[in-house]
Amino acid sequence: MFNFVGGYWWQWLSGPAAFISTLLITPFIIRLAYHKGWLAYPKADRWHNRPTALMGGIAIYLAVSLAILLFAAEGSPWPIWAGASIMFAAGLVDDLKNVKPFAKLIPQVAATGVLLYGGYVFGPEWSPWISIPITFLWIIGITNAINLLDNMDGLAAGISAIAAFVLAIYAMLAGSIGTAVVAVAVAGAAAGFLVFNFKPARIFMGDCGSLFLGFSVASLAVAIQSQPEGAGGFAVYLVSAAVLAVPIFDTTLVIILRTLSGRSVAQGGRD
Repeated sequence: MFNFVGGYWWQWLSGPAAFISTLLITPFIIRLAYHKGWLAYPKADRWHNRPTALMGGIAIYLAVSLAILLFAAEGSPWPIWAGASIMFAAGLVDDLKNVKPFAKLIPQVAATGVLLYGGYVFGPEWSPWISIPITFLWIIGITNAINLLDNMDGLAAGISAIAAFVLAIYAMLAGSIGTAVVAVAVAGAAAGFLVFNFKPARIFMGDCGSLFLGFSVASLAVAIQSQPEGAGGFAVYLVSAAVLAVPIFDTTLVIILRTLSGRSVAQGGRD
C-alpha cells in the first residue's frame, strides 16, 4: 500500500472522517438539546440574542473518537485521547450541573497527570523540576484559554481547527504520524462544527467541547516535542507558542484587566 511520509494514505482520512461525522451528528445533538432543554438563553454578558442549543461538544468528541479508533496509526498518543476524554466528561458535568470554577481544576490536573504518565512533557530534555510544572501550567492554561474564547460564534472552534491543522503538519514533518493523525481528526471535527457555529450559531459547543478541544491542542503541542526531529530544538517551542498565540494573549489580557478592575477571572463576559 502507498506510503505517505511515514504513514499509509488511508490514515490521513481521519480528518475528513471527523469532519463528516460532525456534520452528521450535530443535527441530532441540536434536536436532542431542544428536547432536553439544553439551551443557552440570552444574557447581558453573552452575544447571542435568542435561545441556542448547547452540548455541541458531544458531536465533536464522538467524531474525534470515531476517527481515532478507525484510523489510529502506530505510536498514536493515546494519553492525549484519554486525558481529553476526562476533560470532555468534566465539561459535560459542568454544562449540566454548573460546577464551581475551582472544582474544574481537579479533572484538569488529573488529565494532565495522565499525559505525564504517558511520557508526554513540555521540554522533554529539561530537568523534571522544570518541565513537569511547566507542563501543568501549559496544559491547564491553554485548556482554560480555549474555554474563555468560547463566547463568540465560531471563535473557539475556528482557533482550535487552525491550531490542530498546523500542529498536524509539524507532527508529520517531525515524523510522528500517530500524533499527526490525531491532530488532523481534531482539526476536522472542529471545522465540521463550524458549519453550525458560524454566526448566527445554531448550537454552542459548551464546556464539554471547549475543554476537550483546549486540552487536545495543548497536548498535541506537547506531543510533537517528544519526537527526535522536534525535541531539543527551539523551533518546536516557538511553534507551540505561535500557533496558540491568540488564546494565550486573550487570556493573559483578560486576567490582567479583570484583576485590575476587581472582577473574577472565572466569570463570563464579552471581554
